[in-house]
Amino acid sequence: MVLEMSWSSALQILFCVALMFVIITGNSFVVASYFSNVRLRTGTYTFLVSFAISDLLVGCVSLPLWIYIRLRRVQDGPLSTFFISFDILSALASIFHLTTVSLERWLAISRPFIHEALSTAHYTIALCGVWTTALAIAAIRPALDNSLSNTKNNPHRIYTPFLTFVGYVGPGILVSVVNISIFKVARTLISNLPTITNQEESNKIRKNVNKQRRIALTLTFMTALFLVSWLSFFTVSTISVFCRECFPFHELSGFLLFSKWLQYSNSAMNPLVYAFRDSELRKTFVRLLGRCGRGATIRQALRVAPMNMTLNEGSTRFRTCPTTMLNETQV
Repeated sequence: MVLEMSWSSALQILFCVALMFVIITGNSFVVASYFSNVRLRTGTYTFLVSFAISDLLVGCVSLPLWIYIRLRRVQDGPLSTFFISFDILSALASIFHLTTVSLERWLAISRPFIHEALSTAHYTIALCGVWTTALAIAAIRPALDNSLSNTKNNPHRIYTPFLTFVGYVGPGILVSVVNISIFKVARTLISNLPTITNQEESNKIRKNVNKQRRIALTLTFMTALFLVSWLSFFTVSTISVFCRECFPFHELSGFLLFSKWLQYSNSAMNPLVYAFRDSELRKTFVRLLGRCGRGATIRQALRVAPMNMTLNEGSTRFRTCPTTMLNETQV
């Protein structure tokens, strides 16, 4: 069957394909960087890699399905149900990862002794909790399609506001409060730096405090992108469940398309933020690009880790030569 497509629709599909390419490429570089650079083998970067994987799901599954549904105008059926459920899963996983990263950085800055006591098991439990919670909430969605949407007891009118709260309002408030707290702690540390006669020690402390401040700025920027990118989507979702005529799916209104583009664009911007704000990731990206330029494959790039790398059991740090040890608080 040949699909008739206007120039406007063709441009929209072209934009979605380009966005899909950026999402997959950027987040693949984050994952490849983690395996190619031993300095990134820390708990914080493990969160970021899992974060990148959730965004990869958006580019590899959610966005292609959205393009197909956009072309075929599929409204109901198993494919539509799967798309909506998977879209919720990838979206919540991405949002929950941002929240978890912010909380972990808050512990590192404001509760360093507690953060130092965190083991590999703590990070594993946190990641499992993120994915399990996102999966559980997304799994509820298909069961709701069996109910009548026109009844006053429509369960979507409970589920959708709940989804908006746990996926946007709650994380937005929590991450904002955490970022404000991080800024306050960083400002207090800067204003109360001890007077140390040893210039080398003084520079080391000041450098670490400035690093924490950069971390706070990075998290603030990511939080702002999150709030802007997801606002229209959750607004459309919440309003449409109470007023279906306001945003009819079959008409694919401009605001609905715009909200989906913003939603998916957040998955494309996250790795760009990492590369711009994190010096270690930026250097690794450049090295990977250099290898690609010389014709090397990603598989070859993943084999450059030093052979003397060992995982310290019960800890989130990897042991290498002293000159290659990285403080885990770098983001």
